[in-house]
Amino acid sequence: MSTSNRTFVALGMVLLLFPAACGGAAGEEGSTADQQLAALVAEVGPDWEVVTDYMSRQREWTQQRRNSLASEDDSGSPEGAEEASGPPDVERAAAAAIAILEVGGAHERLVDAAQFLTNQAAMTAKGDEYAYRGAKALLEYVPDFGAWGMTLSRMNMLRRFRDDGESSRPATDRFFEELASEAEDPVLRAAGRYYLALGRMAAVNAEALSEDERTARKEAALDAAEGLSAGVEDEALLFGMRMGAGTFADAEADLIRSIRHATVGSVVPDLNGSRMNGVEEALSDYRGRVVLLDFWATWCKPCIAALPELRRLVEELPADRFVLLAVSVDAELETAVEFMEEEPMPWVNWHVGMTSELTKVLDVSAFPTYILLDEQGRILARTSGLPDDFLALIEETVG
Repeated sequence: MSTSNRTFVALGMVLLLFPAACGGAAGEEGSTADQQLAALVAEVGPDWEVVTDYMSRQREWTQQRRNSLASEDDSGSPEGAEEASGPPDVERAAAAAIAILEVGGAHERLVDAAQFLTNQAAMTAKGDEYAYRGAKALLEYVPDFGAWGMTLSRMNMLRRFRDDGESSRPATDRFFEELASEAEDPVLRAAGRYYLALGRMAAVNAEALSEDERTARKEAALDAAEGLSAGVEDEALLFGMRMGAGTFADAEADLIRSIRHATVGSVVPDLNGSRMNGVEEALSDYRGRVVLLDFWATWCKPCIAALPELRRLVEELPADRFVLLAVSVDAELETAVEFMEEEPMPWVNWHVGMTSELTKVLDVSAFPTYILLDEQGRILARTSGLPDDFLALIEETVG
């Protein structure tokens, strides 16, 4: 289990246990937080200068942090770097932006305030609620907003799903549901359905689900995806939604295929790839063995950091029962080849580039992505790291 996933699980347990012990205090705590935010909004008011001051201080802090890290790299030790102060507090700026939204469509900075909440403020600890408020204001006052594609894509990218499949950003999920049902523009409704289906697809991959639970989640994802392009089939996809799909009809077809073939419990289709020497192979060539797919790139630091653990797996597990199939998404084949001359990767290596049928069908958009397949090509688990429980599952499956 990754560190971030452990954090989400621990938080979930606290939220489940705390009300039982304290008579529903978690709900009271949430209400108190809302009251505190409302009080801060009333105190700060619709003052755009508060937002611009925060953004200026944030840029200064970011540059200071970069300089500190550069000094650390040059000196080879943290002691040689000037310690950067902490980042500025976003809460007053967010409150000022929310106050601008509450003025309504007449405020000249409404779009700027909404974008601040869905962009910069959305990346903070309370960013889920900030993003929701900004996006709702855009939908209410500026439905023809020209950057919906990028805004929705960014909100989706900030979603994370715990081991139980629950989203870490419920307000964002709620917005996608409301967009899918309430937007007057059919293109925006289709976009809402698309991101709703993406979230439900991610929930299918949760750990420790029963077969019935996983099947139910898969059906829920399909329900959101099927027919999402109705009436807008030939409309161009909103920018930033999905690489490689030109229209909403294409996006719907790709999404349905991924739900059916790229989620835990599904059997992957027989997709092809090319070895570094140009020889084409198919995933079916490795049926009969447990396969660990590793989608990586030379520019991906976590991918490179995992190489020692991958080498250990290959050394310790029998080659007639296990194969590691690394898939490079580097733009140029030569980049990966040259890298492997310095960093040995003694296993099967494919190169598919930045966009490919393999990454599209298997819904790979972050790196590294690890997908474990059993001997019949059925997906046993997906992860973005190599936590102990995932490594144990590999060894147990090969066992």
